[in-house]
Amino acid sequence: MIRKIRHESPGEYLSGLFNITPEFKRFNARNDIFNRAVWDDRVNAKDFFRSYDIANYKPKASKGFDHWDYAFRNASWHLTDQIGERHAREDGKVEGFTNYYTLNAPGSPTKVVIDDPVEATHRIKLAARMFGAGNCGICEVDDRWLYTHTFNRKTGGNPEMDLPKHLKYAILLIIPMDHRLSKTYPTALSGASTGLGYTTGLSCAVSLAQFITNLGFEAVASMNDTALNIPMAIAAGLGEYGRHGLLITPQFGPNIRITKVFTDLPLVADQPIEFGVKTFCEECQLCASACPARAIPSGKPQAEPPSISSLSGITKYTVDADKCFKFWVGMNSDCAICIRVCPYNKDFSKWWHHLALSWSRWRWVRRILLFMEKKLQFGAKLSSASWWAGH
Repeated sequence: MIRKIRHESPGEYLSGLFNITPEFKRFNARNDIFNRAVWDDRVNAKDFFRSYDIANYKPKASKGFDHWDYAFRNASWHLTDQIGERHAREDGKVEGFTNYYTLNAPGSPTKVVIDDPVEATHRIKLAARMFGAGNCGICEVDDRWLYTHTFNRKTGGNPEMDLPKHLKYAILLIIPMDHRLSKTYPTALSGASTGLGYTTGLSCAVSLAQFITNLGFEAVASMNDTALNIPMAIAAGLGEYGRHGLLITPQFGPNIRITKVFTDLPLVADQPIEFGVKTFCEECQLCASACPARAIPSGKPQAEPPSISSLSGITKYTVDADKCFKFWVGMNSDCAICIRVCPYNKDFSKWWHHLALSWSRWRWVRRILLFMEKKLQFGAKLSSASWWAGH
């Protein structure tokens, strides 16, 4: 059962949910683990980024890492890379990852009249789904989740965040990834799931931003840049926070990407939701025990961050980004075993999975579901050969 949380403000709800203290500090994008790979000698990326150029890939004997797999993975990233890095050699900016997108064409010189923000919100959400979003939510921009600074991967510069202050709303877009492909994590093949998610997210966010620009308002498309997606998505009523540090949605579980659009278009903000994830994650240890890098905490939410790549002044399950990325580097592809083994990684279009989700608020049901999850091995890895043969 999905329950909307009626609260005076989603910001106050998140403050209580994560016990945010006065010591909380906004995040500097320079400390993102991928950006640290540029300047921090403790984060050695080796050939990880180079492998996304097919001329530099290194096939492995293990299944899921042959020429076909890398070719498919790298092709899934092609548009995102080409568009995001089109000016990177000149200015060092990687749009979608270090800076927001600057793809908008000039819009209408006059603004459409907004008599009813409720109707405007409905139309924006309808357009978002048509552009490829699996779900869409609205929140007011909470400055705590905005990065203090961006990062320039060419110069090492760390300029202040330049998002215009009058962009009051954020439209959060949930991009579902392929469920069957997620069962092949961790392989080069499964990296295509992430790449395809980003490609769809890029198209969705940029198209939605242009739609709003065409209405005469301002809009900025953004992916992993500019602000933290997960707390904003929680505020926008799109899911709950999981032990693995990912957003868990009631429609697609954690098998998603998140993208967003900042705008001054008058909209109606959504309310946070709860559907049992917090209590389920307290009992479930599957992602923590399955993580080969031991990067996911198995105990209670912690207040102390494991590294500078995490927030401080906030109590939550925090993945050790250094350990996680080191494992990625060793494979030359992203991992996401935590997504594969998560009990919420299901095809919720199936009525039985949806029914189990609805009943999971009861403890005795959660215990039965966890027992079945382990007994029937729903999170078992699908071989790359089976995936290729099944499509």
